[in-house]
Amino acid sequence: MAKELIIVDTCVLIRAFRKDREASLILQKSQLQIAISAITTLELYFGAKTVAKKNIVKQLVGSYYSIPLSPAISEKAVQLMHDYVSGNRVVSVPDCLIAATSIITGFPLLTFNTRDFEFIEGLQLLERPF
Repeated sequence: MAKELIIVDTCVLIRAFRKDREASLILQKSQLQIAISAITTLELYFGAKTVAKKNIVKQLVGSYYSIPLSPAISEKAVQLMHDYVSGNRVVSVPDCLIAATSIITGFPLLTFNTRDFEFIEGLQLLERPF
């Protein structure tokens, strides 16, 4: 049986890094193949302020399938910025890139911050598997 490939939002990895039980269980679930967006890698390195933490991030990132930015992902992120950034709604650049990665690849996105993504048309969000 093939493993289901999902894209994991940065917040899930950060919580696992901080020893959050729920996030750790999700990442260890044997029937899931975890993928991350290139922007997630950048966000994790940005938050790693010591050499020791950077080494942990390097090991963590190396254990998942990394999806590089492509012209299609970049174009979709620009479209999302255009469509969803308005006076009352703020969508961050990283969230637009992560959502675009999910939409373009067709892989669902798992996040604990559903309110940041739930309004994006064409984005498949996963419910928490536990």
